[in-house]
Amino acid sequence: MQEKENEMNFYLHIKDGGRSFPPLIGMTTQQIAKITLERLKPVLSEKLKDLEQSGIRFQKRDLHFFIFQDTFLPPSDEVLNTLTKISIAVFQQFSLKNQEVVISTADDSVSVSFSPEDSKSVQKLFSSSDAFRMKNPEDWSRAWHILQKIKNDELMKKGVFFISPDESFISLDSDVGEGTVIYKDVFIISSKIGRDVEIGQGVFVFDCNIHDRVKILPYSYLEGAEIEQDVSVGPFARMRPKVIVRKNSKIGNFAEIKNSEIGEGTKIQHFSYIGDARIGKNVNIGAGTVTCNWDGRAKNQTEIEDGVFVGSGAMLVAPLKIEKFAYIGAGSTITKNVPPYSLSVERSEQKIIPDWTKRKFPDLVSEKD
Repeated sequence: MQEKENEMNFYLHIKDGGRSFPPLIGMTTQQIAKITLERLKPVLSEKLKDLEQSGIRFQKRDLHFFIFQDTFLPPSDEVLNTLTKISIAVFQQFSLKNQEVVISTADDSVSVSFSPEDSKSVQKLFSSSDAFRMKNPEDWSRAWHILQKIKNDELMKKGVFFISPDESFISLDSDVGEGTVIYKDVFIISSKIGRDVEIGQGVFVFDCNIHDRVKILPYSYLEGAEIEQDVSVGPFARMRPKVIVRKNSKIGNFAEIKNSEIGEGTKIQHFSYIGDARIGKNVNIGAGTVTCNWDGRAKNQTEIEDGVFVGSGAMLVAPLKIEKFAYIGAGSTITKNVPPYSLSVERSEQKIIPDWTKRKFPDLVSEKD
């Protein structure tokens, strides 16, 4: 009960005014400020406990942060340490039980006031190289690089390897596991990356959950996907939202997948489009395969069961079900359900017309040829 009475509550209030800037590595300035407050709370709580052990008692406190929409307040060591000192100084100086503490930003300083209605109570306490209000694209770029350094330094201390840390960009709300290798020109936004993952050059990852030992090969784009253990993706692969790739699968170059589940051990090697599909275990999808999911009015689903082999160049016209261990012949357009263990082939009879080129393009063919 005593611990609950002494707990701290942080509130973030956004004030009108200032320019609206693009997100910084996928995050707005307000989202960044919230993360800063989340990281400040345990740091400040630990400091207050140390002071209480020395006999200094603090009552319950509510900290209200008022910032303008263009305020950049990152969770750097400098900012966290300074905000901690400010808060402790306020707690020591003011003993009113319901005293409101307001920390706000203006220009290139961070200030604190003890009554938001009384502007005269604002005291300029410090200027920070890391906390400021953005006024122009140069300030935006400066803030962007500060975030980059904060996050990449944090991850390297955790055991993440960067080929070129100045050329890789990870959002504050992303998590990357130990032993992961990140090449240059990588963007990871609002995503969770497991341990011992390899993320190749030019990869973009947004809102994804990538499990351990996955390889994302160069220039792949992943959005809203879950990739389980020991999967290989790319190069030049695209994952659109609502994709699940089960473990030990392989998604090859120039494959695009959308709103689909890919079963364990399945291979979609190259040049294929899989949309609105449910694919079982150990399925082989040949090059150039397309699930024809759009009929002009609605999306339709394709279901492919375990052990199916789909030959190259197959057009699978949904709605369609291909049952277990069936074979689809290369170059087929499949419009009807395929029963298990069967071979389905759809091709017109091959015709050969002799000397057609000689008659059609006589100037291209000499008598000698």
